[in-house]
Amino acid sequence: MIIGLYVPGESIVHRFSAGPKLIAMFCIGYTMAVVDGPMALATLAMCIAFVFVFIAGLRLQHLWTATRPLVIWIGIIAVAQIGIADAQTAANVILRLLALVWTASIVTYTTRLTDMTAVIARLCEPLRPLGVSPDRVAFLIALTIRLIPAVFDTVRGVREAQRARGLERVYLAGFIPVLTRVLRQSDDLSDALVARGFERWDGS
Repeated sequence: MIIGLYVPGESIVHRFSAGPKLIAMFCIGYTMAVVDGPMALATLAMCIAFVFVFIAGLRLQHLWTATRPLVIWIGIIAVAQIGIADAQTAANVILRLLALVWTASIVTYTTRLTDMTAVIARLCEPLRPLGVSPDRVAFLIALTIRLIPAVFDTVRGVREAQRARGLERVYLAGFIPVLTRVLRQSDDLSDALVARGFERWDGS
């Protein structure tokens, strides 16, 4: 099932329009890129987490939902960076990653997808003379955002089925079922889009 990420609310963050929130997200991303040092980055990350829970009015469950897919990657990054550089470099990379994901999650949780795609369409409007369709670009971005949680739901469903069969430690055993389900969902989605007037990539 394709689902959205928007969480209804009355917080001050919810009341901001999509444009300023997207600008703020890019500004925070730039700040995280130029700031260095675990203490400074940890402080910024904690400030973003504070905004997430106490100002945007989102729950700790939402913060964990945004963080959970990163747990394995954090472990891989930590091992790789410590092996290549040192623990401080690993901490810097991990804190930047968490802060950026939490910032993006605040935007997606507090902004209706229609509002976000409208802003994206306006930004792409100057590209129309080059043959770019702003509405189609906005639609594809919206579709991508909606598909991300759907893929995570598929992975979670396969993992629960593995756990019921005692195969929760056999991680590679879930690859084929996940791939099969995702491809089946892609075919269904493609047929639905074609039925609504979208051309296939091969032009048929």
